[in-house]
Amino acid sequence: MARHAFLVPADLPGPSGGLTYNRRVLAQWRAAGLDVEEIAVSGRWPEASPADRETLTRLASAHRRVLIDGIIASAAPDELAQAAASGTEISVLVHLPLPAESGLSFEDAQRLTASERATVGAGYTVVCTSAWAQADLQARYGLDAVAVAEPGVDPAPLASGSTPARLLFLGAVTPRKNPLSLLQALQRLTALPWTLVIAGPQAQDPDYAAEVRAAAQALPAGRAVVLGPAQGRDLQQLWEQTDLLVLPSVAETYGMVVTEALSRGIPAMVGSGTGAQAALSGDPEGPRDGLSIPGAAVDPEDSHAWSEVLRDWLSDVSLRQTWSTAAQAHRARLRSWTHAAQDLRTAIEW
Repeated sequence: MARHAFLVPADLPGPSGGLTYNRRVLAQWRAAGLDVEEIAVSGRWPEASPADRETLTRLASAHRRVLIDGIIASAAPDELAQAAASGTEISVLVHLPLPAESGLSFEDAQRLTASERATVGAGYTVVCTSAWAQADLQARYGLDAVAVAEPGVDPAPLASGSTPARLLFLGAVTPRKNPLSLLQALQRLTALPWTLVIAGPQAQDPDYAAEVRAAAQALPAGRAVVLGPAQGRDLQQLWEQTDLLVLPSVAETYGMVVTEALSRGIPAMVGSGTGAQAALSGDPEGPRDGLSIPGAAVDPEDSHAWSEVLRDWLSDVSLRQTWSTAAQAHRARLRSWTHAAQDLRTAIEW
């Protein structure tokens, strides 16, 4: 049995940034010679059954040191306490604070807040994947020590783009990711040439996904298409044909798709006040090293503001070139997955 174990959710719909992060850091650790076991924990986390929770206690207690994905750990403070009492050293990796998910009822938000507060306040090592998540956890729970290990990104060839300009929304079709607001913004711009691809899982909120499909179909023919998750060659082809990433999330820990876009020289529009804004500029306070921002951060709740910025980008060749040039300049400052994995390993002292 491996001395270290990384407990991850087995049954989440994907692909997602969190699942990708887990997979990539685990691969880097193993390549570096770290003896670590990946354990997929069954259950509808954070709403797992009593049997799933018992299984979690048993799995965590069987190892000397464990890192547990926050969607599991933050929903299971009692189970983690039992494992800790048996001698297990626990670290928690928070991708998104549980109450930050959109669409929660007041009661569910309060329950998840109480559960997560108990977990992150229990003295375990807590690591998150962005400065935005760090600030959220500190403000929400009064934590002093929260480490950050930002994601990495792979080098990629420059995208060629399309004519007319191709916009890409890549992510789960959920209220938090907010593609419906994007479609509302684009409804005002049908006099301009553009196409939109929405690609991502639709199972998390089927009613919302149906609204998104209906809104896309209401646009003029050929303007917008809603696809399922894109992976492999299909995903690479999407990137190759994209001119602008659009991510109007109302809450986003980091937005790995933003750095994936920048690695291809693709600029992005993102929701302001989210972790995606830092991913876009390289720093929560603004662009690093004197670089221009490769896109724009716009209030995700204001579809009219999105319309205006998109109108400017679609209409102004000079602005499009400025954003594209800035995106290419940012490629050099992007972090590798080797760097990300080492940061996480250092934070949890493995």
